[in-house]
Amino acid sequence: MYKEIPKSRDVFSARTEEIRELMNNACFGQRDVQYKRFSDFTSAHNIGKEVALRFELAECLKLLIDRIAETMSVEIISLMLVERNGTRLAIEVARGLSEEAVKNTKVNVGEGVAGWIAKTGESLLVEDITKDERFPSRGGKYYTNSLLSVPLKISNRVIGVINVNNKTSKSVFIKDDLEMLSTVAEMAAVAIENARFRQDARTQEQMRSNFISNVSHELRTPLTAIKEAVCMILEEIIGTVSGEQKRFLEIAKKNIERLNRLIEGLLDLGKLESKKCCEKRRLFDVIEVTNAVIELLGPLAKEKAISLTKVLPQQKVEIWGDADRVTQVITNLLGNSIKYNRQNGTIEVRVSETDEAVTISIVDTGVGISPEDAEKIFERFYRVKTHSGEQKHGTGLGLAITKEIVHAHGGKILVESQIDKGSMFTVILPKDLRKKKE
Repeated sequence: MYKEIPKSRDVFSARTEEIRELMNNACFGQRDVQYKRFSDFTSAHNIGKEVALRFELAECLKLLIDRIAETMSVEIISLMLVERNGTRLAIEVARGLSEEAVKNTKVNVGEGVAGWIAKTGESLLVEDITKDERFPSRGGKYYTNSLLSVPLKISNRVIGVINVNNKTSKSVFIKDDLEMLSTVAEMAAVAIENARFRQDARTQEQMRSNFISNVSHELRTPLTAIKEAVCMILEEIIGTVSGEQKRFLEIAKKNIERLNRLIEGLLDLGKLESKKCCEKRRLFDVIEVTNAVIELLGPLAKEKAISLTKVLPQQKVEIWGDADRVTQVITNLLGNSIKYNRQNGTIEVRVSETDEAVTISIVDTGVGISPEDAEKIFERFYRVKTHSGEQKHGTGLGLAITKEIVHAHGGKILVESQIDKGSMFTVILPKDLRKKKE
């Protein structure tokens, strides 16, 4: 989308060197001029640094024109960005212009002052625009016919234009003003492009999430109907079924159930991404929740002759959070330990606490996870293959959901593992999740 965006600190470093050079070259005869340039460069440098700290595009642009207005003592500023098709510019933010003008102003590249700047990539100082044959005369309330217009450039690519009018002193713009604005634009362009990139990435991610959520919701109803029909046939409610037919119907039922689990997982991720999760926060006992999960999954461990033990405090361990979601985390991790464990293996569930946090660890003697897999297991749809190359059935969403829930609670999840020796998953949750900043 955007390529080869310079780092803000590189631009700042270059400008800092210029400031030092100006100071070193200052002499008695040129002291006033040099210090004026030094002051301008310093102001531009500070504006660029301040703007670079803003991550939201709208906030970044608004701060930029406010600082330009204050530093250069001007009343009218417009900042235009080149649209995605590269043929037009639109005002993104302005000061001193009507809302209607901001909303409706669109300029083709190559037309008018801003269009000329976008096409040529050159800065422009006009003392009297009525005498410049390149541009049509303009209307509006201006103290003078003088104006400044400079490009916002990344390398040699123009991404926008800054236009400035009306010095509060009612004087015309001079070369020093042009140098000042050009320096600000040079340093701000990187911050603007980075903020724009982040905004576009968030928009695309939201569109993707909405698409997955919508498709998942649409699939739930027909899958439910299909499952009901298959179950009715299997139960011979509408007629007898042969052994061979039942075998194929059982396969169909299992795949329908797998699709349902996948859909539920996708919907879960959608809620987590949109922050519509972990909202039912209350004070609850982690020990009670852990015991409930162990009791629920104990029969599965027994089927594989797995020894399931627990090391839990005798007293309550209370935290402020979403009990259902924390239950989901423990269920996912313990379920995986059972699934990937050996016959006659062992699993130990541990809970400990400090003044500020609770630690939940699940240690098993399973097949283990390779270092390569350990880096990817929390990615969506990623499923670990066993040492023998076997891949267990699943959606590949369990650990991704687990990680999202833990992070939504302000906690962290860790994994330690060795092939053929086993794994330990550790979840650390702050006790008072109300202190987490949303």
